[in-house]
Amino acid sequence: MAHWVDTYPHEVYASVLLLDNKIYNYKIGQHYWEYPFQVKMRYSDFDKLDKMEAKYTSFTVENDEEHENAFRIHAREWFKQWEIHKENIGSKPY
Repeated sequence: MAHWVDTYPHEVYASVLLLDNKIYNYKIGQHYWEYPFQVKMRYSDFDKLDKMEAKYTSFTVENDEEHENAFRIHAREWFKQWEIHKENIGSKPY
């Protein structure tokens, strides 16, 4: 069975977890986040769950170049509509 990356067309998803409408965490890949409780976060931040919101978008890709661009260009541009939260997890999305 072929890996999802090698089967075209396919969707690439960009997801964000927002805290106070700023990026707390993000991911790009085969799956997306619909709800905050699906996302990796610090145990100490669980009390902020009611202030968090998950959002996602998708990019349909038809070949290797479009797949790469979804990760390197399109998802990062989509993330730029939000500031990065001072308590963000991991690397910055842009």
